[in-house]
Amino acid sequence: MVRVVEAADDQLLCAVVRTCTDYGVKLEEGVARLARNRLKQLVKEMEANGETRGRGQAPPLLVDHLPAISAACPDNIRGNRDRALVLMHFAVAGREHELAFNRVRDYADTPGGLTADLRVSKVRPRIVPVPYGSRPSICPVRAWAAWKEAAGLGDPDGHAWRRLHNRWHTVMEGGLQPESIGDIVTRAGERAGIEIRFTGHSPRRGLATSSRLKGHDQIVIAKQGGWAPHSKVLAGYLEVVDQWEDNALIGVL
Repeated sequence: MVRVVEAADDQLLCAVVRTCTDYGVKLEEGVARLARNRLKQLVKEMEANGETRGRGQAPPLLVDHLPAISAACPDNIRGNRDRALVLMHFAVAGREHELAFNRVRDYADTPGGLTADLRVSKVRPRIVPVPYGSRPSICPVRAWAAWKEAAGLGDPDGHAWRRLHNRWHTVMEGGLQPESIGDIVTRAGERAGIEIRFTGHSPRRGLATSSRLKGHDQIVIAKQGGWAPHSKVLAGYLEVVDQWEDNALIGVL
């Protein structure tokens, strides 16, 4: 748990330095190194005191969970939205804020499926190809088309993922906040009776895990989810899979 906190704080530190650079703020030479050393010192103190913070890594929402989640979505406008959102979230290995900022025009039809333009990202924008799924019930392309039609999303500049009126369940003009997307993912798992509390990061980690289980290379997975090619975070997700597939005890016991 402490190491999770350290990794998260290190990412925030890098983000602060990068933002200062982007805005022309001149930092004292070596300030990032000093801050990182201080962070390591604080982590050691936490470990020595047995202190824990944070909730740890998000549990992966795997492809095997998707049929139950899709089937449990109600047959109404809310069900259409939640199904499409979870499936697309998984397919693009998206971050909550990336989907929250999507507009209708960001999902473009292609002969093989669609492309998702994730133009707002904390790391780098990317265009993600999303092919048709082999199982219609969990196909993100078909689910998006159903939601788009049911919600009447005709304005290409309108939000792709909309809020619904609390009482009348009608589609509103405003888009979902990143936190609301995470709440929808959590409720989708609960609705399906899955005894895992998913978070808004679970589909992203789940795509990486599920893709690795199918034998895909880290570079391919990184490209889909917008990770750096040799991301330590992504490598950590994949290590959970690899420890069973590439284990020193295989063929020994």
